[in-house]
Amino acid sequence: MKKSESSEDYMKSILILHRRNGAVRSAEVAMEMGVSRPSVCNAMKKLRKENLIYFGENDHIHFTDAGKKLAEKIYSKHSLISKFLKGIGVSKDRADEEACVIEHAISDETYECLDKFCKAHMV
Repeated sequence: MKKSESSEDYMKSILILHRRNGAVRSAEVAMEMGVSRPSVCNAMKKLRKENLIYFGENDHIHFTDAGKKLAEKIYSKHSLISKFLKGIGVSKDRADEEACVIEHAISDETYECLDKFCKAHMV
């Protein structure tokens, strides 16, 4: 996938909705992200073209193997950064908001170092 904050945000939202509800439709993604349904439609076309998602029965969105791996990586980055920020005293809401920005900016190397640090120094 070409790195795009928007695409990554869609992937993360789809994963969160899958975990919460089991099945996901475009309308639910729009509500979760606070965007229009046409915006979701355009994003889903791009993700489908990149072979990250596909549509199943009842227009449910599903990940390909590559898509699921990528979505889990994005979500893992977000969760780790949010946990770290909360661990140093940042409020939950601010930590979640800023983790959403930072997750797109850090490299895999930085993520791995932060992960090791958190495992060694935070509960």
